[in-house]
Amino acid sequence: MLNKPNSPSHASQKGVVMLVALIVLVVMTLAGIALMRSTDTSNLIAGNMAFKQAATHSADQGIEAAIAWLEANNSSGLLDTNSSTVGYTASTLSNVNYQTGESFWTQLTPSGVCYLPIAGGVCAAAPGVADASGNLMAFMIQRLCRSAGSRNGAGCAVANGAIISSGGGEGAGDDAITATATSIYYRITVRVVGPRNTVSYIQSIVSM
Repeated sequence: MLNKPNSPSHASQKGVVMLVALIVLVVMTLAGIALMRSTDTSNLIAGNMAFKQAATHSADQGIEAAIAWLEANNSSGLLDTNSSTVGYTASTLSNVNYQTGESFWTQLTPSGVCYLPIAGGVCAAAPGVADASGNLMAFMIQRLCRSAGSRNGAGCAVANGAIISSGGGEGAGDDAITATATSIYYRITVRVVGPRNTVSYIQSIVSM
């Protein structure tokens, strides 16, 4: 029995099937590429969030280092004057209101920055020694007073409702109270620079 050649309509149907298959293949390829890109983006975002969280956790080391320095010098007159080598300012007059983050840090950088780690009570000269997570840390401390000088002067934010007065009148009914402040507020700002250009800022208010 002789085989009959394919009819023109049968051949054209085979061509349509091939075209449809190619279109489906292209669509599947594009979908696969889109899925891969979406997965890569999700992984990148998750990684960045992990680095950000690690930087925030590392900032605790900066807070603790600043508190340790304050405690070590709380009984001396060192806290009455600026100390640029440890990033300490005895007043907040140089601060511009409503600045946060990088602008706040940049503005106060000329007053001094303490780069971690601290060895023998001395801050590192410049950033460069990272912690186990690859984060570089530095801190600044501002005493919440209107001016430098004795902590018993007026104009300091005092804890526990203590009263500070720089003097009193001598007339009747003008008995001003002069109290020695034992707990003044200090603001600690920590800046952490980590992998992938991660930058985190943490602030804490302490009193002592």
